[in-house]
Amino acid sequence: MNTIDELRKTKFTDKLEQFILKKRRAQTNLDEYQTRKQKQQTYVPQDHKDQICSLCKCFYVDYVTTTCQHNCCQKCLFDHLLKCRKKCPICSRELKGDFSFPCLSIDYWIGIAQKNNKDYEVKLQEIELWKERGTVKEFTVGMKLDILDTVFVWCVGEVKEIRYGKNEQPKQVFIHYLGWDKVYDEIIDVNSFRLAPLGTNTQQKNVIQYKQSNVETIQRSLNVNQNANSNARETNHRSLIMALASQFLSLRNDLFNNQN
Repeated sequence: MNTIDELRKTKFTDKLEQFILKKRRAQTNLDEYQTRKQKQQTYVPQDHKDQICSLCKCFYVDYVTTTCQHNCCQKCLFDHLLKCRKKCPICSRELKGDFSFPCLSIDYWIGIAQKNNKDYEVKLQEIELWKERGTVKEFTVGMKLDILDTVFVWCVGEVKEIRYGKNEQPKQVFIHYLGWDKVYDEIIDVNSFRLAPLGTNTQQKNVIQYKQSNVETIQRSLNVNQNANSNARETNHRSLIMALASQFLSLRNDLFNNQN
């Protein structure tokens, strides 16, 4: 065997050694990953109190945290807000703007820990049915639906216009609140939680709604303001016309005097 053959053999041996070591390291890393993953999947929290919603007394489903740092299920918070206008169910603090935030990691861990819990599975099914009942599946111009206004009161609205996205699917709807002035009309995303099939929330008992007397008072106030503005504009127009007429008469008199 010459020198060249010996060098080739040596290089092949080195490459083989590197290949085997690399494969062993990869297998070791894979084994460690599988071990860590198995530990994560079999993780069961010792204290179930951290997984229990204070409102429904069951395990959290769609866990949310309010801006005042209180936790509950999304549905529990939503049901509470139907009857108690934008106040935290725990501390009664007024909620403003984006008042709740989800935490998917907590939902994930609770789902693993309660994988074989029948009560938890039943609640998951109930939540899915609740979401399905509250989803508007199809939009048409003129259709009526439930709409949650900006002060968190459910009203009946009518679709006046549908705006489509790039995929020719409905993206936004222009809604008119029935019984209210057009100034309250607004554009809402079709997947907003503020939209629901007609009667889903407005026909529930003990749900916050506007009293007819209050609505009429607000409408009358709005109409009075509009009429006052209209009268003010008419007065301004008349004053302007009279001023122009006075200037015209003055110019005519000046011309007449100059001719004489």
